[in-house]
Amino acid sequence: MKQVQLALLFAATCLSSLSVMAQVSETSFIINNEKRNAVMLTINQPDKEIREALRLRLERSGLKEKLSGNVSIYKGVMLRDISSDRIDMYTKVEAGPYNTSVVYMAVARKYNNFSPGGYDSSLTKHVKLFLQSFLADLNDRSTDTDISGMMDDISKEEKFFQQLLDNQAELQKKRLLLDDQLLEIQNNLYLKKEMIDKKKVAVQLAKSRKVKPL
Repeated sequence: MKQVQLALLFAATCLSSLSVMAQVSETSFIINNEKRNAVMLTINQPDKEIREALRLRLERSGLKEKLSGNVSIYKGVMLRDISSDRIDMYTKVEAGPYNTSVVYMAVARKYNNFSPGGYDSSLTKHVKLFLQSFLADLNDRSTDTDISGMMDDISKEEKFFQQLLDNQAELQKKRLLLDDQLLEIQNNLYLKKEMIDKKKVAVQLAKSRKVKPL
């Protein structure tokens, strides 16, 4: 049973790692009708889950989003993972093909350069590192969720397994009792048959000794 549990946990870890496999690259997207340089992350998970996970990740860093359409805006915020200066940050999560998500993150220092490699390669590098860290968080959370689900399944299967053992033990007791009862009945049948045969013989003897009238 323990070997089965370890195998299931290993499988869950492998599957969850595959589920959040991603690619990080530089790109651009439209913000307020302007094309801005950004960093893009493609993840093999649904966009709704990723959008909420990113919001919570930034919220844990003390950032509150302001929505403008499908773009989350963070103005004049401090995010040490990316910069020691205040920054303007824009994020967007779109649904990709085959149930994937595309995360866009555009970041500018207050003088409004939106992290293109040519203008602020250091900022772009830190945005990539932040998204890779976000990916690691997703991987851990996905693994924890999968392991928790697998452990719940194992617990249910173990309970069912124990029920089967209990049922088996109960039926074995009943079978032993039935075997004893059947043996007792078989013995009684043998004795009754022997008694009946003896009585039949006695009747035949009595008939043969009967004196016929003159």
